[in-house]
Amino acid sequence: MPPIDPNLLGKLKKALGVGRSQIYDLIQRKVAQTHLDRHLAAIVVASEAGISISKYTTSDELATIRGAGRNQGNPAPSYSAAKPIRTIRVLEPLEIDLSFIHSSSLRSILKRDLSELNAARSSGIEKTAKTCMVLAGSIIEALLLDAIKHKLKRAKVAASTLSRAIASNPEEWGLADLVEVAVAMSPPLLPKDAEAGASQLRQWRNLIHPGRELRENRRYRIKPTKARAGAAVALLRFVAEELG
Repeated sequence: MPPIDPNLLGKLKKALGVGRSQIYDLIQRKVAQTHLDRHLAAIVVASEAGISISKYTTSDELATIRGAGRNQGNPAPSYSAAKPIRTIRVLEPLEIDLSFIHSSSLRSILKRDLSELNAARSSGIEKTAKTCMVLAGSIIEALLLDAIKHKLKRAKVAASTLSRAIASNPEEWGLADLVEVAVAMSPPLLPKDAEAGASQLRQWRNLIHPGRELRENRRYRIKPTKARAGAAVALLRFVAEELG
């Protein structure tokens, strides 16, 4: 079995903002879902994250990937020698089991936001990148808020250990606060490497402000893109799996 290209692993790590072990977990889940070899499953994960994979695969491998998609009941991706594989869009709905959510109010918010996120993704993530980035962050906040409110005593102890003071009511916490407390709790709700991805997503979510988007693009070349939206959705999957 061919090894996974290390350059592709590096791009996945950068695009998704998670550690190598989480990358391999995503690949292994894709293996279980598609029954593809690991190096082909890695290519599918990369495509879903918005990474151009044309130089990491061959026409025969693409045919195998298409066949796996058909076997799973998904439409086969279109490909020709004249078009790079990045034109493939995975439109299957993002499903999160909300049975572990304790608050009925937050569950209603999550159902609504998940529905809107899937509607945006089905229209093409390259066309709805900003929407996907903002909604992914909102859903992560709701998931964390429910988990923290359910373990409020431990959460407040963890919050008191932070280097900065935050509000006493978790409903007033932002994404950075929620993630930092979740990591600082004992035992932690999230692993330490969640902080890097959350920090990146928080910066992307600030692009909802037009003036901020202009400044970030002008100064740092940061703007809504398909790759960033794919990374935001991947971080959402990661957080949901850790909490659920």
